[in-house]
Amino acid sequence: MNRMAPDAAHRAPTVPPVDEPLVDITALADYARFVARSLRRHRVGAVITAVVTLTAITGTALAWPKTYQIDGRLLVQSSSLVSTLVNPDRAVNRASGAPTMAAEEIVESRDNLLALMASTDLLARWAQNRPAPLRAKDWFFALLRGPQPEEHRLDAMAGLLEDRLEVGTNEEGTVGFVLKWPDPEMGRQLVEGAMKSFLEHRRVNESAIITDSIAILDKTASAIESQITATLEQVRPQRLGTSVPRRRAVLLPSANTGPSAEATVRLARLRSALEERQQEVARLEGARTQQLAEAQARLSAALTIYTEGHPTVVALKQTVGRLAGEPPELVAARREARTLAVDYDALSTNVGALTASAEQERLLSQLYAATPAASMDLIQPVFGDADPVGLRLKNQLAELAMVQARASAARAELASAQAGFKYQYSVVRPPQLPRAPIAPNVLAIFGAGVVASLLLAVAFAVGADLASGRAIEAWQVERLVRAPIAVRLPTL
Repeated sequence: MNRMAPDAAHRAPTVPPVDEPLVDITALADYARFVARSLRRHRVGAVITAVVTLTAITGTALAWPKTYQIDGRLLVQSSSLVSTLVNPDRAVNRASGAPTMAAEEIVESRDNLLALMASTDLLARWAQNRPAPLRAKDWFFALLRGPQPEEHRLDAMAGLLEDRLEVGTNEEGTVGFVLKWPDPEMGRQLVEGAMKSFLEHRRVNESAIITDSIAILDKTASAIESQITATLEQVRPQRLGTSVPRRRAVLLPSANTGPSAEATVRLARLRSALEERQQEVARLEGARTQQLAEAQARLSAALTIYTEGHPTVVALKQTVGRLAGEPPELVAARREARTLAVDYDALSTNVGALTASAEQERLLSQLYAATPAASMDLIQPVFGDADPVGLRLKNQLAELAMVQARASAARAELASAQAGFKYQYSVVRPPQLPRAPIAPNVLAIFGAGVVASLLLAVAFAVGADLASGRAIEAWQVERLVRAPIAVRLPTL
């Protein structure tokens, strides 16, 4: 018997383990039936909970302060055609900033915001149009901390306006204004005022620069005229004892009448072509920079997923290398722009020299005509080439002619800037009253409220059954005693 026991034990059949299901479908079905029967058992409370919840959420959404979005847009165009036609021989401003530069800083500066608030009486109208719940909140906080000083209210309103007002520009040359505000009419007035303040700032700034330049040139011309007068006063004592022919010089018409009409027209055409080519270079350079940045971003993203030798990474590296160099059309545009710039500078120098020479001769003619006949003999010998006083007088007259020519060109530029401002800035989208608020979204909140009310109704019914502490369903009893129920009685 002892010898047979190990063999019998070795030959005893083994019972395979029973694999338990990963998900107990029966338990899930029991729980689902429990929830459904809980809703039937507490249908009145569940309905009341759902109705109260949905009513509260919908009422809150309807009473919540509305937010409206008001926007406007300005289009900025080049007005160089007016300046070219009015003043064709002016120098090209190759380093000038774009008219849309620093638009956000201009509009959202503190002085501009305070002026905008004062023009629209924002503080008073904000308190009048405040919704009832928010007015109650303001009243409660005013009781706790007392009334705020006027300066604090201004700072808070300026900060709120700065946060709600967005000013942006794009490559197409537009300036966009977007404001999110609870009062649609006040928001429209604020956006309209912001657009007007930006236009006024640009108009005043552009005119002020030219006006200051004109004042400097006029001051310089007055100083040179004083020097010429002092030089003439030095001439008279030196020439009183000199024997000179007693005759008045005859002034012949000057042969130098300034630059020809053909040169002026050619200068204007060169300037227009140069500006167009410079804009083309800027456009091509911007497009290449943007494409290079996008390719580098795609390459960085690909390196986080693939290895260095992956075809996608290799192709992106080739694209980045190709975009790193300047494309042929950009090189050609730069070369053409440099050629036009050289031609323009040469012709502009020539035209400027002819203009200055003609202005000098005109000033000399005016000087001769304004000099008395008795004093002409004293002044006439001064203009000899060997006389240092005469050379100084000629240089002063040439400098005066150049300064007066620049002042005349600056006045023409001021007139062209003022006339071309309405062509440079135009309102393409004026601010209008919005049709509907952007927040709160009542439909979305109502849908969320329906879901929340149903969940709370289920939670109420299930919670009421669980709070009773009793086994209500048959499967609860079976799981407690770990035995099936033999007899089920509908009622006792």
